[in-house]
Amino acid sequence: MRKLSEKSSVVLVCVLCMMLLLLPFCLSVTAACVQKECEALLQFKNSFYDDPSHRLASWNGTDCCNWNGVGCHQITGHVTIIDLRYDYQVDSSPSYSNNSIDSSLLELKYLNYLDLSGNNFYTQIPSFLGSMVELTYLNLSDTAVSGKVPPHLGNLTKLDTLDLSFNYELQMANTGDVEWISHLSSLQFLGLAYIDFSKSLNLMQVISSLPMLSSLRLRACRLQSTHFSLSSWLNYSSFLSRIQLLDLSFNLLNDTIPKAFQNMTSLKYLDLSMNQFNVIFEGGISTFIRNNCGLKVLDLSWNYNLGGDVFGSRYGNQSTGCDLQVLNLGYTSFKTKIPDWLGMLKSMKSLDLGHSKIYGPIPASLGNLSSLEYLDLGHSKIYGPIPASLGNLSSLEYLDLSRNALTGTIPTAFGRLLNLRKLYVQENRLMEVGNECFTQLEKLEELDISRNLLKGILTEVHFANLYQLHSLRIGYNELLCLDIKSDWNPPFQLQVFDASSCIGCFGGDFPQWLRTQKALFRLSLSNTSLSISYLPTWFTSHNLTNLDLSFNQIMGPLPASIGNQMPNLEELYLNNNLFDDSLPPSLCRLKSLVILDLSYNKLSGVFQDCLLTPNLRILDLSHNNFSGTFAHSHGNYLSNIEKLCLRNNNFEGFMPIVLKNSKVLYILDFEKNKFSGNIPRWIGNNLESLEILMLRSNLFNGTIPSSLCNLTYLKILDLANNQLEGIIPSKLSNFHEMTRSKYIYGESFGSLYYYCMNGRYFVYNGAKCPDGGKSVVHFFKSSYFNYSLLDLMSMVSIDLSNNSLVGFIPSEITKLKNLIGLNLSHNNLIGIVPTEIGEIESLESLDLSFNQLSGPIPLSLSKLNSLGMLKLSHNNFSGEIPREGHLSTFNEASSFDENPNLCGDPLPMKCVKENSSESPSKSIDNYLDQDQEDKWEGWLLYIMIILGYIVGFWGVVGSLIWKKSWRYGYYKFVDEATYKVHLTIWRSIQLLKAICTPQ
Repeated sequence: MRKLSEKSSVVLVCVLCMMLLLLPFCLSVTAACVQKECEALLQFKNSFYDDPSHRLASWNGTDCCNWNGVGCHQITGHVTIIDLRYDYQVDSSPSYSNNSIDSSLLELKYLNYLDLSGNNFYTQIPSFLGSMVELTYLNLSDTAVSGKVPPHLGNLTKLDTLDLSFNYELQMANTGDVEWISHLSSLQFLGLAYIDFSKSLNLMQVISSLPMLSSLRLRACRLQSTHFSLSSWLNYSSFLSRIQLLDLSFNLLNDTIPKAFQNMTSLKYLDLSMNQFNVIFEGGISTFIRNNCGLKVLDLSWNYNLGGDVFGSRYGNQSTGCDLQVLNLGYTSFKTKIPDWLGMLKSMKSLDLGHSKIYGPIPASLGNLSSLEYLDLGHSKIYGPIPASLGNLSSLEYLDLSRNALTGTIPTAFGRLLNLRKLYVQENRLMEVGNECFTQLEKLEELDISRNLLKGILTEVHFANLYQLHSLRIGYNELLCLDIKSDWNPPFQLQVFDASSCIGCFGGDFPQWLRTQKALFRLSLSNTSLSISYLPTWFTSHNLTNLDLSFNQIMGPLPASIGNQMPNLEELYLNNNLFDDSLPPSLCRLKSLVILDLSYNKLSGVFQDCLLTPNLRILDLSHNNFSGTFAHSHGNYLSNIEKLCLRNNNFEGFMPIVLKNSKVLYILDFEKNKFSGNIPRWIGNNLESLEILMLRSNLFNGTIPSSLCNLTYLKILDLANNQLEGIIPSKLSNFHEMTRSKYIYGESFGSLYYYCMNGRYFVYNGAKCPDGGKSVVHFFKSSYFNYSLLDLMSMVSIDLSNNSLVGFIPSEITKLKNLIGLNLSHNNLIGIVPTEIGEIESLESLDLSFNQLSGPIPLSLSKLNSLGMLKLSHNNFSGEIPREGHLSTFNEASSFDENPNLCGDPLPMKCVKENSSESPSKSIDNYLDQDQEDKWEGWLLYIMIILGYIVGFWGVVGSLIWKKSWRYGYYKFVDEATYKVHLTIWRSIQLLKAICTPQ
């Protein structure tokens, strides 16, 4: 029996082994798709009217289990998975649905996984989804659904994942709109990012009741601190103890970070960035990390006012065993030193303290973070030398030490950073470059040592082993030199090379080794003392999109083949050189140009219209010798132009009609040319983004069109030195940017400031903000001054001087509270100065000289404490010059002279006062007698007026009542007189039309 049982056991084991061997083969045989479900899927496919990414191309035939995005049960063949999410890295564009998510999905009774994220349906979430009770995964994020979320979704009690994020039109306006969430008892992940819950005050109370929830994303939901008061959480303690991922970024949370977060013992990921916190929880990060040792990611960045003892340094730290991998405190305001204990966090991979107010030296302990891959300490207040211990960070790929006050040299130990890809140490006070500090960084991809005080000589040795280098920035080190042989063949292929303001780098010659750089797409050699007589024709880089050779001494004409040498140029800066002659026709082949700056050269001839492509955004031809008409074509070529500068040339003709549809134009500078004709009305009606309008020193005539007052963003209006006539438009309060009582620098620059601060042009020009540092000449306070363009954008001024304007100064000008300069001099203005001119609280310069203004000088001028220049000379002002307040500081007679009836300091003419030698008692008696006499005369006048009215009224009316024939005659006389008046008015109108209508 024992032998038999042993044999049966062996047989059983063999059978089991055979079954295990055959199991994979059996599992690989999938049951056929259920026909009814296949038909439902085809119906669902047909509801999509567009499939540009062709994800549904495989949905043909009857074997739906092999279709892309469809998964079936391997035994029954029932459809269990639909995954049609839009993959941004693979797909070119999402699919769209006609009207709604088709109800054919109801036929898929066994469906448990539905992902339609990233597709656009533009409809409401269908309520039938609440009937698909087998669903465990539902992702409708970024699907453009709108309206209220159907409460039927609360029936999906098997759901462990629900994501409705990035549907901006979903409505959760009332407290009752979130009650359905409490029924999702199996939910582990809930994503509701970018849905407005500002009025759903019980949101956290509902969410905290979910017994299985471990991951919660509430990014940009307009949540406030009141949503997180402890009294509103029923089960907050158990909820906080099990939550592992919590994303509350981009909300309106303020004041102190809630203490409740300190009890999140299971927490692994916490994102509180982009809120309004100003104080961290008690004990700071040190205590928080120690109490939540499993935390891997902590992000408190972009809380601008977050300060205090953020690190909790006074509490110490023994977090050596903690797992924190990412700590982001960038863009905050805390003022503290970097604590040594950060070096104990051995698992740290990313540390970002940049754009904050940390100060002091870099602790050497950071060199112990052997896992660190990303370190950003830039844009702070760190000083002292760079510790050599940072050379121990063998895993480091990104290092930013820029814009601090570091001193000393770059440690040679940096040569041990073999994984380094990006190194930024620009704008510090580094003094020397070590001989071997870069040679061992074989994996270095980006090297930026610009904006320092580096001195010494860089040779081929410094770059010998940088095989992976593709970005090299060494600019703004005026004492740095490059000693490179002309036949040097670098080991790298650069994509970006910026040596701007490295004056001693090239010895005046164009670097010959650039011949070898075939991958180059951004080259900046601005202000490098290049003094070549022509641009080399051998420099052909078909990948080049950005070329900056500005502020050099390059002479001669532009190369005739420049359009063939660099056909893909998007930005070309050749300004501030010595180029001459006319523009070569090959420039017209640069159809991708976005920025073209040829200013401050000696170029001449006619500007070709072919350069005005739809891509062009910035065109600067100022300070050259161009002539002829500009862009006489009537095509819509400049619809995207943002800045057009033609200053100081010889252009002529009317205002170019090609600008008529330039809706985004914000700077228009035609100063010092020969443009003529009327200023067209379409400037005010069409150029809605205009912020600076300079038409000074031209030949414009006619009146100032009232439509200019439609330019609500206008900050500078300069029409001086023309031949304009007529009155000043009255609706000046429409200049909204000029009426703001307080101007905040950079707040409303709907153009340059926005681009520079938010990086729009960084993709074109590296770290250079276009024109941001370029000097611009502007006439202010009777003189020309140089301003950077950013400074110019903060100016607010009106200059209409040296024209033939007539009429009064509009009283609405006193509403321009942000006005800095006002010049109306050398015109024919009459009347008084508006008495409330002192309400222009920002005024620094006021010139009303050489007009025919009269009346007293307004006393309100004394309130203008910022006024630095005042010119009221050559008018007809009268009375005594006020000396109250700030007016007492104007002691130059030139501010008031040539006003015959004006007297008082600082003019030599003294004001004559009435004789006051009579005795006080006599004066009082005379005054009383005169007063009594005036009263009697007044009563007598009133009596005579009343009697005259009574006699006259009844003399006429009584006669008409008494004599019927007189009454009819009166009516006839009135009718005839009325007709004659109307006829005279009509004839006058016709005569005016005939005079005004051009022949």
